Amino acid sequence: MSAKHMLLAVMIAAPIAIWAQPAPALKGPFAAMQANIGKVSNAAEKERWQANIALWEVKINRTGPLEDLDIAKMQGPFDTMKANVARITDAAEKERWQANLDMWQPLVAQSGKVPKADRDRMRTCLEVIKANLAKVRVPPERERWDANRELWTVSLRVM
Repeated sequence: MSAKHMLLAVMIAAPIAIWAQPAPALKGPFAAMQANIGKVSNAAEKERWQANIALWEVKINRTGPLEDLDIAKMQGPFDTMKANVARITDAAEKERWQANLDMWQPLVAQSGKVPKADRDRMRTCLEVIKANLAKVRVPPERERWDANRELWTVSLRVM
């Protein structure tokens, strides 16, 4: 391979390799949320958080638009979370989880770029979560929601 061809190959491959890496701003909050799951004692709550983590795992490992295979991986955890959220009886907790579910909905419903109207609705849901966080009194739960909020904040910034 000539030097020109080698340089051309590096110029093409380097941006692709960098683009395919998970966003560094997402790694910290994701790791914090993932580590915190062990502190959840309620089975239904643990199921919700595990589904949420499974969704974030797919999202974080895909820096570009989600593809059909990504959407397929996300459908099961999304359906689990949706069924679980429907059974929440505490109003404040249900509000947080419903807003979180509503933010996942446009991502699971389609591949490609999320339309502006959906991004605007997602930002409104994020504001609901932010306002609702004042109602969270248990520190580990607050840490999980702060990490989740940060993941959404960063994700919406780049959508």
